[in-house]
Amino acid sequence: MDIPAFLVALCLGLGLSAASGFRIFIPPLALSLAAHGGVVTLSPDWQWVGASPAMITLGAAAAIEVLAYFVPWVSNGLDALEVFAAPVAGTLLTASSYPWWGI
Repeated sequence: MDIPAFLVALCLGLGLSAASGFRIFIPPLALSLAAHGGVVTLSPDWQWVGASPAMITLGAAAAIEVLAYFVPWVSNGLDALEVFAAPVAGTLLTASSYPWWGI
């Protein structure tokens, strides 16, 4: 195991995990764009994140999430759902940044 690569993957994973607590679809979209552009190497089981259908789906979800914050009751509903979804998304984003785990 390469220690510098491990530290970079750890920092990437923790940064994406922390960011998913603020906006749940923006960090996965950023990871998808980075994987599609070849900036980030994902584990073999996570290659689908960099595919075009995943980018389109995450982009649409991120746009809906951002626009929903302009309607107060929709914003409150999303916040209630994100309390439970953000830790799961953060854990999955962290796991996807370790290419040698094969998770």
